[in-house]
This record gives sequence, structure tokens and C-alpha cells, in this order.
Amino acid sequence: MNTNIRRLGLFFLVAFGVILADITYWQVIDASSVAARPDNFRLGIQAAHVRRGLILDRNGQVLASRVIDRQGFVHRTYADPSLSQTIGYDSPRYGKSELEQSYDDYLSGKVFGTSWRSLINQWEHKQVVGDNLSLTIDDTLQRQVASLLPNTPSAAIVADPRTGEILAMASKPGFDANQINNSTYWTSLLQDPNSPLINRATSGYYPPGSTFKTLTLSAALDTGTESLDSVFAGTQATGPLTVSGHVFPAKINNLAECFQTPPVTLVTAFACSDNIVYAEVGLRLGATQFLRYTSAFGLSQPTPFDIPVGVSHVTNVGGSFHDVDLAAASFGQGQLHVTPLQMLMIDEAVANNGAIEKPVLVKRVTAPDGAIVKQPSPSVLYTPISAATASKVRDAMVNVVQTGSGYALKGLGIPAAGKTGTAEPGDGGRPHAWFIAFAPAEHPTVAVVVIVEHGGEGALVAAPIACHILQASLHAPGSCPS
Repeated sequence: MNTNIRRLGLFFLVAFGVILADITYWQVIDASSVAARPDNFRLGIQAAHVRRGLILDRNGQVLASRVIDRQGFVHRTYADPSLSQTIGYDSPRYGKSELEQSYDDYLSGKVFGTSWRSLINQWEHKQVVGDNLSLTIDDTLQRQVASLLPNTPSAAIVADPRTGEILAMASKPGFDANQINNSTYWTSLLQDPNSPLINRATSGYYPPGSTFKTLTLSAALDTGTESLDSVFAGTQATGPLTVSGHVFPAKINNLAECFQTPPVTLVTAFACSDNIVYAEVGLRLGATQFLRYTSAFGLSQPTPFDIPVGVSHVTNVGGSFHDVDLAAASFGQGQLHVTPLQMLMIDEAVANNGAIEKPVLVKRVTAPDGAIVKQPSPSVLYTPISAATASKVRDAMVNVVQTGSGYALKGLGIPAAGKTGTAEPGDGGRPHAWFIAFAPAEHPTVAVVVIVEHGGEGALVAAPIACHILQASLHAPGSCPS
């Protein structure tokens, strides 16, 4: 009898220990992660009573506001659907995304900043009012940029290269964050083959085509490997070019479209987008120098930004980088894949005397009483090239507009610099149409990048869109091709 009692007592002792350990783990050790789970019903009830902060554009236009129903629950409303992939959504069912997620602690009043009012409200179980975000976005320009993009997968970014401030950021197809809680609508977004939930401006991966020659040219000039007057004659200009047994055919030199014949200078090859010449330039630079400059411009490393950004890369994960890869990457093909934001940064380096400012989307965070909680200052993220090199590349990009494939900007009415790109996607489809530009050419205040997936020729498709964007941004007096 005593043995059975001891066994029963031991069983209850072990059972009590297991229950105590389980409660300790969930209530103490893992309590914070459990509380933060999006499916935590209590968390959802608390959030529904928070007066979430407003999100405004740079001019004070309300972009995200709040509506309080009769039960005291707060609902989010959004003014401009073209910003849904930038501002994101705040959904009790599907969680948060983009700025709504990355600045959630401010918007929901969890960061007390310069005022203790939010903390006191929480202690007294009163309704919490979140901080407000003022963005660098100009919503008037934003709507114009969105209207200029085709209703096919595409993206555009407009920025001030002097400060890194993003003035407009559009991605198509988009979605309406106001409808995000509709399960049927949500399912349709998930099933859409064009992936409208993806912000192509920051997370789209593409071969950049000839726009990447801007980096190759910058590296060649900055190292002294080449000058703008370097001459390429014969097959050095026309091809075919054989590298480690791989043949780059003569048809990719693009000189005939430019009415040019060898010999050609490096600046002429840039204006005509001669792939053979830039493959030669990359090989002369060598892999070590080329990769040093791609890294200096921000490739293969995370870009600090207010919303998630994909990491651009020169090679596939775990991939090798031999001379064939180097030659192809030098004119924007091969394993090379970049985001539009990365190409904007390359564009800005040339426009801003060799320096790339840290990209900024949130201009300031203010408390409900107007006090400034957070206000980022402009800061240089990278300085990949010298000011002298940037000036030379700027001249080459102006020449692209005046004599080469960037002719769509000739009628802008303001001197502009640009570079076209027609990138082979590798899937057998039509090429991606690219264009990067900035204006005014000598003292740039606006930089632009445009990509139209499978759009065709950059000169015919992306460049006219960029021209219209520059015209809207600068109120330029000229005209752009339709």
C-alpha cells in the first residue's frame, strides 16, 4: 500500500512540475512573442481602440487616417491607392506591411518620444493616440507618376539626389489597401500572377541592361583604366568577342542603329549602347576592380530604408564569377539582377558629385501635440566615385540625350542626362525597358528611374515615361513624346 501511495505521489509531483514549467515558459519566458502574435485576439482588441497616427505627404496632405465606429473601434482609411505598396496596410486579419509595419511602434503610440501623455493614457486605460508620420512623398506628383505608368508590371521612383528624399514611388499592378480586410479581395491578390502585393520599386529583381553601363563607365574612369576619348577599333567595337570559349556576337554592338562605324570612342559607345565595347571595358577592369565598384555602389549588401528592400546582386547565390560573367555583367546582363531603387542610387551618384545619399521616405515623426519625435538628417550612404569622375559620367549621360538613345528627353526644355536599357530577361520574353535620368543636367534636383517589364526598347517605352515624369517634377516648359 505504501509503495502505491509513493508512486501516486511521485506521479502527481512530476505532473505538477511539468504544468509549472509549461506555465512558466508561456507566461514568462515566451510571453512577449506570444503577445505579439498577429492572431492574438486580445492584441487585436487593444489595437482596435488605439487612435493610430496619421500619415501625411510632404505638404500635409493626409494619406492614411482613422475612422472611429460607434463601438469605439478604430479603422484605417487610405487616400491614394497608388501608395498602398509603400504605406502598406494595417489589418486585424492579415497583419501589417511596409510603413504601417516598420513604424508601427510610433503609429500605435508605443514610443513615448517627447511627451509622456501616451504612457499616462496607457496607465489610466485611456485611448492611446499614436504619432504622425510626414513623408517625403509629394502626393500630387505621386498620382501623376502612377498615371504615366502602363497598366502592366512596371515601376518608377522619383527622388532628390541632393538629400535622398523619395518624392514619388509607384509600382504596378497595385492594390487598394482600403479593401484589404475583404477575404475575397485578399484571395484575388494572392492568386494574381502579376503579384500586386509586391512593391516592384524596392523588391523587383531585374537584369538592368545598358543602364548598368553607367556603373561600368564610372569604374573605368575612376580607376584611370579608360578615358571618355579611349578609342575602340575593328572587332573591339563590333565584335564578335570570344571570352573563354563563349562568343558575344557582333549583332549586340548596336552601332548600326546609331549610324556609327568603327573606330568609336568610349563616350560614343555609351551613347550608342555598344555591348561589345563595354564587355571589353569590363575585362580590362578585371573582376576584382569591377566587384569592388559594384560593392561601393551598394550591390550585394542591404540598403537601409524605411521599408523592406531587396538586395541587388552581381552573381546568383553561390554562383561563380568568371570572365564570361564579368563581360556580360559589364553591359548589364549575365547573373546580374538589381532593384529599381539600386539603379536610382547609381543614377544619384552621378547626379550628386559621386555621393549617394541615404534614401529617405519618412521626413519626420511628430507627437499628437506637434512635437518632433524623430527627424532624420540627410547623410551620405556611399561615395563610390570622385566628383571629377561623376562630372565626366554626367557629360556622357548628357551626350546620350543629345546624340544617342536618350533622344526622348531632347524636347524637355531643360538640359537632362539619361541612359537607356533594354534588358534580356532570360525567359524568352520581350526585353525589359529601362531608363535612368536626372535634371537639370548641371545642377540636378530630380533623379528618375523607370522600368516596364517586358516592355521592349528602353528608348521607345521607358524614356518617354521618364521625360513626362521630369516634366511634371520640374514644371519643364518643353514637350515629351507620347
